[in-house]
Amino acid sequence: AVVSTQSTGEPLLSSTKQTELLRNAVLCAIIAPAGLQRSRILASLCKDERSQNFLFSAMLNNTQLGHLITHDQVSLFEKELEEHQLEKLPNEMSILEAAVMEHNVLAISHIYMSIRLENLAYLLRVSRPQAEKVVGKMITEQRISGYIDQIDGVVFFESVSQPWDEHIDVVCNKVNNVIDVLLHHEPAFTRERLEAYKC
Repeated sequence: AVVSTQSTGEPLLSSTKQTELLRNAVLCAIIAPAGLQRSRILASLCKDERSQNFLFSAMLNNTQLGHLITHDQVSLFEKELEEHQLEKLPNEMSILEAAVMEHNVLAISHIYMSIRLENLAYLLRVSRPQAEKVVGKMITEQRISGYIDQIDGVVFFESVSQPWDEHIDVVCNKVNNVIDVLLHHEPAFTRERLEAYKC
């Protein structure tokens, strides 16, 4: 959305500045801790078609859709970050590495009902103890649902039914996305239909 003044209707920010702010917002959202809140923010940012012009748009799309993020996408994205965003955490991982690992755990939890810890570690490109630690942390923080069978070395993921308001929110976002596409390709027809339905 274009930010404008109340009196003149002219943009407060130039198009270049708006794109820069959008880019910074996307960068921060991608490296934020994986979870429902980040997913909602990413969905909102992806609705802006300018986000598809960024060099890291493939990683943005994978992140928003909950797909696994590849090493090549991470390498390209890393070049876009500021120095303070590349700092190491107490576990010696960078903020980006931790964010990608948590995202991929979330993505894996949607693909598998269970997975052996050594296989999870292989997919995450980390050691088995690291994989077990991050999964345990995410389960404890209720960002994923499941449990770890430490005797057999298996992680079990549980699907959690979304509350009705979250289902409605998802449907509304998808309807809005369709309307945005129609407005872009068939603006006159779409506005006519929206007016007819008092939307």
